[in-house]
Amino acid sequence: MAMSSSLITSAEAALAQGRLAEAARLARLAVEENPGGVEENCFLGLIQAQRGALDEAEDHFRRALEADNQHLPSLIACSKVLSTRGQVEAALAMANAALEIAPEDFDAAMHFGLLLAHHRRFAEAAGAFSEALKISPKSSTAQRFYAGALSDAGLKSAALEAWRSAAQLAPRDGQVWARYGQTALEQGLLNEAISAGRKAASLAPENPSIQLMVGLALAEGQEPEAAEVHIRRSIKLNPNNPIAHAALGYWLQEQGRFADAEVELEAALKGQPDHGFAYYNLFRSRRATAEDKARLKSIEARAGRKDLTPRDRGYMNYALGKAREDLKDFEAAMGHYDEGNRCAYEAWLAASPWRRDEYAADFARKREVFTRERLQELSAQGRPSKRPVFIVGMIRSGTSLMEQIVSSHPEVAGAGELSFWHENEESCWGPDDLPCPERLKEASGRYAEELQRLAPNARRVTDKLPHNFALLGEIHSALPEARFVHCRRNPADNCLSVYTTAYQRPPVFAHDRENIAFAYREYLRMMEHWREVLPADRLLEVDYEEMVADRESVVRRVIEFIGLDWDDACLRHESNQRAVRTPSLWQVRQPIYTTSIERWRRFEPWIPEFAALVESP
Repeated sequence: MAMSSSLITSAEAALAQGRLAEAARLARLAVEENPGGVEENCFLGLIQAQRGALDEAEDHFRRALEADNQHLPSLIACSKVLSTRGQVEAALAMANAALEIAPEDFDAAMHFGLLLAHHRRFAEAAGAFSEALKISPKSSTAQRFYAGALSDAGLKSAALEAWRSAAQLAPRDGQVWARYGQTALEQGLLNEAISAGRKAASLAPENPSIQLMVGLALAEGQEPEAAEVHIRRSIKLNPNNPIAHAALGYWLQEQGRFADAEVELEAALKGQPDHGFAYYNLFRSRRATAEDKARLKSIEARAGRKDLTPRDRGYMNYALGKAREDLKDFEAAMGHYDEGNRCAYEAWLAASPWRRDEYAADFARKREVFTRERLQELSAQGRPSKRPVFIVGMIRSGTSLMEQIVSSHPEVAGAGELSFWHENEESCWGPDDLPCPERLKEASGRYAEELQRLAPNARRVTDKLPHNFALLGEIHSALPEARFVHCRRNPADNCLSVYTTAYQRPPVFAHDRENIAFAYREYLRMMEHWREVLPADRLLEVDYEEMVADRESVVRRVIEFIGLDWDDACLRHESNQRAVRTPSLWQVRQPIYTTSIERWRRFEPWIPEFAALVESP
């Protein structure tokens, strides 16, 4: 025994010096000296695993476990070998056994979590990392892996909270702050994303991925100049990053610089020919022609490859659907739109299926709470300001065009889609599960500060987040003099547009025709309620079709409604140079067109769920 211990000590020294062969020779002598020795067999197994001799490594680990079936180092090391050899279930069973034997052992819990994550069982991995955190609550490593597993499992809310904690435990780790910022950005929490991103960039200023994330957050946060600085810095740090070129192309499209955008998108595709997002943005900003047919065939071949991610295949199919529609091949277009939605659902929504009952119950609760009498009571305590103009409606109903037209007025600034009220919705309610006047007023003050930051000199500021239609009770209570412009559209056209649009953060009901139709009916019920309980002079409803047919009279009515004098600039919205964040960023810069009216008729055979809304919404 003494001889084998001496040999192990010598083997450890050889291993520390990187002399694997010598370490293996000495460890083998130790095993010969003590064939049933736990430590001897385990150590030889570890060396042979490093040398790639997995059969022999496993054999020695099992010998060690025959002598002591609760030997943690052998259980953990043997499970690693089994995992490497593709024996996944056996590996996980052994790692779990190690944790059951030593439930307070931090390394055993971490190993089980890492093994589960390696085999893409992220929700289970998060559970194991959570156990590790119970053992060592201040472990920044365990917290980081826990947050990452939650992110990979698609558990967005829990992941965000976990990344917040990770940033507190590792305040000098730029990568942690970057993941925190990215997670906040994915959930539309722009201020939080920007704050975390800037912290990450200050800690790792030469990291191109962090620079890109900050740029994207700033772009969504309506800080275009700062966004461009960070995105271009990312490209300078890594000129061959196709993701950064695609992001810059998208950003340039938002600025209306379509020729420059095309250059960047082509650069992205040169570096990554399977970049679906780049294809989508190329074709959504112009009409496809017969000259594109060869390229479309190439994209179709790529989109059919199963080795691509659902996200890339989805974006390619949306691009193909748009192009085939431009070429008037409507059946082929719908086939691509269907496949695009299937892929997008898999990529974005499958992990957290939409609960229609919860969605409808939330709306029903708002209708129950926000009666005419309660709105009168709450609004009497609100902040008087005519500055905000909320443009609301179902998504894809014409809200972007309305904002582009209204913000062409020299006294109006377009703020785009602000997430403020959705981020602060819960904080506006009290512990009695009713809207709280004090909290509403406090929120209105912070919102006023946000508008002042975005547009310090504008008399009116538009906020065109469409889904604010669900929050008109909270908003009117907080800002009783704010105006609401409700954009309406033919139901089938509206829902078809929802279905044929690719999103970076899809609404919960997207990518499924029945879900879209259900959500549309809930939206109609909600707007019918607001029509009954809001003061008549606070809500103006505008039909998209009427605006296309008689733009000037409709726009004059809107400008009068928001309390401004007429300006002819409102008839030249295509000249408005403000940044536009919308899937229809190309269309809103064009003269008003009629091709989107009755568009659904071209696809009628394939969209019975939407056609039914025309007859009985």
